Amino acid sequence: MSKHYVNRKKGAAIITAVIFFVVISVTMAVGLSSPVVREYVTARDFEKSKGAYYLSEAGMEDAVYRLRKAKPISAQEVIFLAGNTATTTITTDSSLKKTITSVGDIIRNTRHIKSTLTTTTGESFIYGVWAGAGGVKLQQSSTITGNLFSVGPVTGSNNVISGTVISGGSTGLNGSISGIQNASSSSMYAGTIANSTIAGNAYCNSISGSSTSTCNVLTEQIAGEFPITAADIANWESVAETGGSVTCSAGKYKIDSDVNFGPKKVPCDLEIVGTGSGGGITVTLQGPIWVTGNITLKNQVTVRVDPVLTGQVVVMIADKPTDRHDSSRIDIQGTGINFYGAPGGNSWVMLISENNAASLGDPEEAISFYQSATGVEVLLYARLGDILLQQSSSVAEVTAYMITLQNTANVTYSQGLQNALFTSGPGGAWYVQDWMEGQ
Repeated sequence: MSKHYVNRKKGAAIITAVIFFVVISVTMAVGLSSPVVREYVTARDFEKSKGAYYLSEAGMEDAVYRLRKAKPISAQEVIFLAGNTATTTITTDSSLKKTITSVGDIIRNTRHIKSTLTTTTGESFIYGVWAGAGGVKLQQSSTITGNLFSVGPVTGSNNVISGTVISGGSTGLNGSISGIQNASSSSMYAGTIANSTIAGNAYCNSISGSSTSTCNVLTEQIAGEFPITAADIANWESVAETGGSVTCSAGKYKIDSDVNFGPKKVPCDLEIVGTGSGGGITVTLQGPIWVTGNITLKNQVTVRVDPVLTGQVVVMIADKPTDRHDSSRIDIQGTGINFYGAPGGNSWVMLISENNAASLGDPEEAISFYQSATGVEVLLYARLGDILLQQSSSVAEVTAYMITLQNTANVTYSQGLQNALFTSGPGGAWYVQDWMEGQ
């Protein structure tokens, strides 16, 4: 009887080969599919991340819109969309600045947007000295470093104005300049020019006693309206009121120590008095100040813009609506009085008087700025009044119905005033200062 044997080793080899083939195939399949899966997951996450970004932007835009339109909004708002969220958080840094962060979240994929809002309004001061019909008087050795425009006459006694001098008069062609010397090839423009030294050209209708006897053709010289209107001032006053009112004593409110101040309304006279010696006191302005009376600064006082308000102008307003003839004045007197903007440049303190005596024919000053008071970062504004600068006082810009400079007073114009930004507030609009993606 014959026997048949099965070669089991041969069968095992085939099984082993099949297993290896399967393993290799699976490995290859896995190897080929992994990048595909990764690409898919990456694409899906990117899509979610992109969606989260747009969601965070939507939350930011909603918050900005509501703030700008003065609509109700909480410190934190959540927007829901198809089960996903955008959470916006509003932080009030000051009455003039807010920070908004918005986080978009789609299934734990988050994107962050951060924005800063400020309440600035822009104005342009294109002349170092800008006067209305009352004109400009330069006396003794007073000087102006920059350009001058005046509706009224410009008079001096060989006083130096480094830039262009314009007196437009009531028609833009009938103004007058006398006793002025300018420099740096600058010209003069007026209907009548007398007893002046003109570095550049004389544009006039008649000229006498001057460095040239030739008039170039004079074209109409009319400046626009003063850069700050009554409505602007009323807006700042409303902003000041949002900060509340101080308590007056015997008709005045006195500051005689270091203080952060503003926005604030002072419903009486304001008196800021330094020590008279030593380092004096510092008043840090954090928003507009409205004084319904007179403002007086005396001896060793520093007034500065809060460092967080970089690049902005903060106003101090003297305006008593019921008495703008005998009140609403600003008096700067004594030694050691200084004004500083916020660090970083293009920041100033502006003193505004709504006294209207000069425009009514009364020679009383709206703003008196004298002795050694200095203000390379202070601006003076009295659209209906007279501003008097005396002795060795100095400022960055002066705008008024009438302007008088005496002794060695000087105005040195700052180029940044061509685009000055003023703090505004609820009466004005919120503006986006920056908008960026954050962490």
